[in-house]
Amino acid sequence: MLDRYCKPLIGALLLSISGFAESAITLAITPLSQSASSINIGITVAGLGTGEAPSLGSYDLDLHFDSSHLEYVDTHFGDPVLGHELDVLDFGANVTSAESSGSGGLNLFELSFDSPDDLNALQADSFILAVVTFNLLQAGSSLLNLVVNALGDADGNPLTANVSSATVAPVPLPTALWLMVTGLAVLFPRHRQRDLPPR
Repeated sequence: MLDRYCKPLIGALLLSISGFAESAITLAITPLSQSASSINIGITVAGLGTGEAPSLGSYDLDLHFDSSHLEYVDTHFGDPVLGHELDVLDFGANVTSAESSGSGGLNLFELSFDSPDDLNALQADSFILAVVTFNLLQAGSSLLNLVVNALGDADGNPLTANVSSATVAPVPLPTALWLMVTGLAVLFPRHRQRDLPPR
């Protein structure tokens, strides 16, 4: 008799747990653009509500990087396409802060002053929190790690999130450019020899 009721209850519990796991909030480091000398990194959030709670009202994050490979340049808050999703009405009243420790650490902080109703109704379910620019100092890959100090919803209640890291590396010169440089290096000495006067 007990077995008859336990199995459905356990099944319902497992379904609810799997549903919760699927709707988990995620924070990720995403390389956005890169040149031979610099790279732009997006700090992204996903898994928020679509037109409903949860939305993001505040965050306090630490970005760790190898300062022998990467040199911090600056931070631009907001999504380059969607705009500033913690300032959905574009009042400019929210607080932002990017502070570098100078030794491979960057603290990113933001607090929205939009109302919970506006954040829940108007904030996108996934967007870029901030774009961080680094100079590339040397060859070789470099690991970037994100640590969550605090994450709050529109009402100031704590949120949990899955966090992922990323590895970045300098972009090699295109193969065609290497071939052109090699070809010029071979042709140039021959051209100079032809221009020498006869003995």
